[in-house]
Amino acid sequence: MMNDHDYSSNPASLENFYIISELQFLECTFEWTKQVSSTKMPCKIFADKGSSKERMLVQVHFNDATIQSLLSCVGVKHIHARFVIANKYQPYKIKSPTFTIVVYATDQLGQRCSAYHLGRPQYDDTIVVSGDKPFQGVGNFISSRLAQEWIDGWKMVCDGNPKAPGCLSELFLTNYGYLTGYNYLMSDFMYSLFPPGTQKECYDLVILPVIHKHVSNNLIGQPTLSRTFGLVLAGVQLLTDDGAVDNAEEVKTFYDLSLPTPPNHISL
Repeated sequence: MMNDHDYSSNPASLENFYIISELQFLECTFEWTKQVSSTKMPCKIFADKGSSKERMLVQVHFNDATIQSLLSCVGVKHIHARFVIANKYQPYKIKSPTFTIVVYATDQLGQRCSAYHLGRPQYDDTIVVSGDKPFQGVGNFISSRLAQEWIDGWKMVCDGNPKAPGCLSELFLTNYGYLTGYNYLMSDFMYSLFPPGTQKECYDLVILPVIHKHVSNNLIGQPTLSRTFGLVLAGVQLLTDDGAVDNAEEVKTFYDLSLPTPPNHISL
């Protein structure tokens, strides 16, 4: 599957970017599709294999170089987040199948205008949801209370014992098929990096896995309470290379005006 990242092939100016080739992207998205549709998807792909105790995925981190590069692409309109399973990636010390996210940009015509950027999976909380209200009037904010509900939903899944593969796969199943990712407006990433109405300038961005709970419309039987895997964006202060932080950062601006894929038609 995915080859080791070779820094010797990158000029010094690209040393802060974690980029994969189109072939690698196709390989690891195919691996995700194969796993999630098999109903035997193991929960260990979301776990930290380098830890003596079980730690599940908390967030996927992208550094400031990556986000600013995406926002600087000529003609960019959408940012796409795609689910992948990386089998091997030396910079992140990935040595066995691991869930993470790839982001890339497209223009008005849907043509890709950026590289494929691989996010770093993290297994420790680096943010605390603030109880304060977000600034109103600009940006596609969601409330801190709703963000916390969604984040807690994923933590409940991670704390579940046992974690049945079939139940895990169902979290990614929608009316359109199994989820392969989400699509965002460029502004969601822009506002995450530079929250409007504040003096704060964020340097990095994390994508947090969450669970949406909703009452689904069942045309045959009674309505049922459904759970679906989702993502929210949050800008954070610059993290160290290994992702370690001394204190969790309080965040009160979260963004989730996204469209799932499939379907692939974008109308944002």
